[in-house]
Amino acid sequence: MPGKLKMDQIAAATGYSVSTVSRVLSGKSYTSEQARAAIVSCARKLGVLDELASGRLLINGIAVFAPARTFTARGDIFYQEVTRGIADAVEPHDVWLTFCGLEEQHADIKVFLDKASNKNINAIILIGTDDATIFKLAETLGKPCVLINTNDKERVLDAVSPDHRAIGFNAMRYLFERGHRRVLSLTSLRRETLHTRLDGIKEAYRYFHVPFNAQRDVIVTEGFSAEESEEALSRWMAETPREAWPEVIFPGSTSMTLGVQRVLEKHGLRVPQDISLITTDFNWRLDTELARSVTSVTVPCRELGVEAVHLLQNRLNRQGASVLNVLLQGKLQEAGTVSNATRHAARVAIEN
Repeated sequence: MPGKLKMDQIAAATGYSVSTVSRVLSGKSYTSEQARAAIVSCARKLGVLDELASGRLLINGIAVFAPARTFTARGDIFYQEVTRGIADAVEPHDVWLTFCGLEEQHADIKVFLDKASNKNINAIILIGTDDATIFKLAETLGKPCVLINTNDKERVLDAVSPDHRAIGFNAMRYLFERGHRRVLSLTSLRRETLHTRLDGIKEAYRYFHVPFNAQRDVIVTEGFSAEESEEALSRWMAETPREAWPEVIFPGSTSMTLGVQRVLEKHGLRVPQDISLITTDFNWRLDTELARSVTSVTVPCRELGVEAVHLLQNRLNRQGASVLNVLLQGKLQEAGTVSNATRHAARVAIEN
């Protein structure tokens, strides 16, 4: 059936004008929620939504929730970039975005319900929130909801995340394939996603038959700051004989890498002549000397926001579709800070 006839049919079935039907199906927001819901429901029954261009966004308003530090001047850069990705994805459309702080654990339920239940909001994005109660409440609201960089154990909400396990595995594989065996990883384990990345690191040790010793091979800090990593690495090196120092240090973020570099400079260690250095970085690449000069495995961030918006659209068009859990891969960025190990350095000491 031609498009004009279908719009006429939707108008006749819903009681709204053809121009109102056209506005809703074009993704315009200046219609009532009642009209939008009736028109979208009718269009879905007639199969019109299946024929719409994928780039057309049938959403009036999106409530975006993220940890409060996301919205501070010197806040979480990763999540700030995710929110920019969301804004980029909706920019061509007439969509209202609202942002609200919501902590990872023990989130403020009243704040969430007040924002998410707003009549002008018909889609929700939750960034970095681990509170299962919030997930259950989101499910009851009857609005498309997508999680970013978090895990819904009940698997009832669509989600998009970096493939943290693969990022950890691929970074270690890169090092092991170059002959390195003594690698010291610095990470924080304050969220389950970080445990997943560490699982990927351990998987690489098993795959290459390299013994893993948590006391020797990992330093765990509370957060990701340069100061924490500097203090922790300094203490570790002071307590460890020099002959047991690693061939490679693998800090889990750009800020941690700054702390590691300070320690290496204090000890007069050159990169990569004396010790190699690899990190994880954001694929938008900070405009700093560090971002340009350290080999890294990128962690997608803006892409997370873009894919989350696509998942919202998919859920709106296909309400009965299976729940999606989309994992985005990282990419290796060479910067010459990882050397090839010598044959001697590549020998593995098999522990009993």
